[in-house]
Amino acid sequence: MKGLGNIFSFTFIQHIKQKGYRNVTVIVALLCLLLPAGIMPAIEYFKEDETYVSKIDKVYVVETGGNTDGAADYGVLNGVDPTQFTDITYETAENVEDAAKKAEEEGYSALLAVGYQEGGYQLSVLLPDETKLNKKDVNAYEAFLSGAFRYILLQKSNLEVTQIAELTMPIETAVRDSSVSADESDEYAMAKEALATILPYLNIMILYFMILAYGQGTANAAITEKTSKLMDLLLVSVKPGAMLLGKVFAMAATGVLQIFIWLFGLFGGFALGIHFTKMVNPNTDMALIQLVESFGEFSGMFTVSGVILALLMLAAGLLLYCSLAAIGGALAEKPEDLSNTNMLFVMVLLVSFFATMFAGGSGADVPWDAVTWQVWVPFTSILVAPTKILLGVMSIPEALISLGLVVLTATLITMAAGKIYKMMSLYKGNPPSPKKLMEMMKKQR
Repeated sequence: MKGLGNIFSFTFIQHIKQKGYRNVTVIVALLCLLLPAGIMPAIEYFKEDETYVSKIDKVYVVETGGNTDGAADYGVLNGVDPTQFTDITYETAENVEDAAKKAEEEGYSALLAVGYQEGGYQLSVLLPDETKLNKKDVNAYEAFLSGAFRYILLQKSNLEVTQIAELTMPIETAVRDSSVSADESDEYAMAKEALATILPYLNIMILYFMILAYGQGTANAAITEKTSKLMDLLLVSVKPGAMLLGKVFAMAATGVLQIFIWLFGLFGGFALGIHFTKMVNPNTDMALIQLVESFGEFSGMFTVSGVILALLMLAAGLLLYCSLAAIGGALAEKPEDLSNTNMLFVMVLLVSFFATMFAGGSGADVPWDAVTWQVWVPFTSILVAPTKILLGVMSIPEALISLGLVVLTATLITMAAGKIYKMMSLYKGNPPSPKKLMEMMKKQR
C-alpha cells in the first residue's frame, strides 16, 4: 500500500478543484439553503386566512324543483356551528329576481338557491349585483353549508325528534396499530407514517443518481494513467493496487463530502425557513414546522446514534459502488471500453434499484419494514437501511450488522479491483472476457 496516501490526496484535491464539481456543489447547496428559507415564509404570508369571519347577516332561500314539499326551518343552521353563522336571518322567497332586489337594498344579504334534481340537491350561493359583501363571504358560507345542509334534509324527511338526534350523533373512529406505543398520539403516528412513506423514496432516488454519477467518475479515474501513457512511470514508485485504492477512496470521499454539504445546506435552509415563517406569523400552524418540532416526541426516530449510523451507511454504500465501478475501470484500456467493462456496475445498480422499488416496499399497503432481506444484502441495504435506521425500524445492533456487511463487501470488492488493476496494468488489446479473466487470475495466483 506504499503511496496510497499520496494517490488519495492528489486525486481528492484534483477532483474538488474541478470547476464542474465546485459549481454543482455550491449551486445545489445554495438551492437547499435558499428554497426552504424563501418558500416556507412565502406560503405562510400568502395563505388565506382560515379564520375569516363572513359578514353575511341575512339569507334569502329560493327552493326550486320537484321536491319542495315539507318546508324546513333554515334557522336551525344557526345552531350547527357555535363558532360561525350563528345569527343569520333566513327568509323564503318566491324567485331569485325578487330575492336579489331585496338583498341589494340591505347590503349584507345573500341568496341561497336550492334546486332539487333527480338523485340529489344543487345548492348555489349567490350575491346580488349591488352588495357590500365579497367573494370571501360567500366562499366561507358555502363551505359551511356543504356540511350543514344535512340538517335541512333531516327536517324534510319528517323523522321523529329522537330519530333525528340519533342520526346527528357524532361518531369517532380510530385506527390502532400495535407498532405505535400507547403514549404516542394519533397526530404523531400520522406524521411518522408520512415520513415512513416519503423518506425511503427520497433516499432511493437521490442515492441512485449519486451512485450512478460517482461510479462513472471512479471508472474514468481508474484509466486516466492508461490513456495518458503514465503507467510505466507510475509503476516504478506506486503499486497498481495502491493506485486504484487511492482513487476509489478519493472519489468516494468527494461524493460523501458533497452529500454532507448538501445536507447541511438543507438543514440550514429549513432552520431559516422556520425562523422566517415564525417572524411572519408566530402562531403558525404549518404542518412542516409542527412535524419538525415534534421530532422529539417520536419514539425511536431521529436519535443521535441513528443519524450517525445512517450517515456512515451512506458513506459505506457510496464506497461499495465506487469499488464495483473501479473493476470496470481496471478492465478497460481506454474510455471507449467502459461501455462493456462497466456492465457489472450498471447491472448491479439497476437490479438493486428495482428490487427495492418493486419487491414489496413500494406498495401503499405494504410497510417498508415488511421486506427485511433488503437490509442484509449490501447492494440493496444502502438504498433502504438509512431511512429504516432514521425511522427507528432497525435497532442499533441490526444497523451495525448491516453496516458491517456493507463495509466487508466493499473491502473485498476493492481488493479484487486492485488485483485486477495490477494484472491489467500492462495488458494490451481488447478487454478480456469473463472466462479469460478468471483464467488470468488463476495464473496470477
